[in-house]
Amino acid sequence: AYARAGKAAGREPRAERVPQPSMSAAEAVQQAEAEGLTLVRTEGRGGFRGVAYQEGNRVTPYKAQIMEGGSLKYLGRFATAEEAALAYARAGKAAGREPRAERVPQPSMSAAEAVQQAEAEGLTLVRTEGRGGFRGVAYQEGNRVTPYKAQIMEGGSLKYLGRFATAEEAALAYARAGK
Repeated sequence: AYARAGKAAGREPRAERVPQPSMSAAEAVQQAEAEGLTLVRTEGRGGFRGVAYQEGNRVTPYKAQIMEGGSLKYLGRFATAEEAALAYARAGKAAGREPRAERVPQPSMSAAEAVQQAEAEGLTLVRTEGRGGFRGVAYQEGNRVTPYKAQIMEGGSLKYLGRFATAEEAALAYARAGK
């Protein structure tokens, strides 16, 4: 009905959107190396900084976006995570930004080791009812490796202390910061 109405009004039917030819993952990595760009890996479903995976789109499930001037700028949808990461790296370079180094998790201590270390340093790990289990500790779903975040109020603002594998290790960081 719309197409008939469009023709009757003298309008051409809307053109089909033709997807741009995409690169393979290997081609995107090679291109990044050729341009001197770094594709920074992350633990998220997108696999790279600036890349999000969105279900429901089989052809281009990876979306690239970058913060620019305080707002999120959409860079496009891509068939591979590497191609999306390449778009992000290019946008970062165009904005004059150097890629931040990949965060390498510090070796973590077990819960028992953290408690033992707190005792050795004369620190108290204060238990709470919250999901973090200790004062200054928050539990965040979605990060299987380091789900516990430690923060402390300092000078009227919240200071980030890091992410940890166990609640006890995060509580130790909080106790040390509060010394």
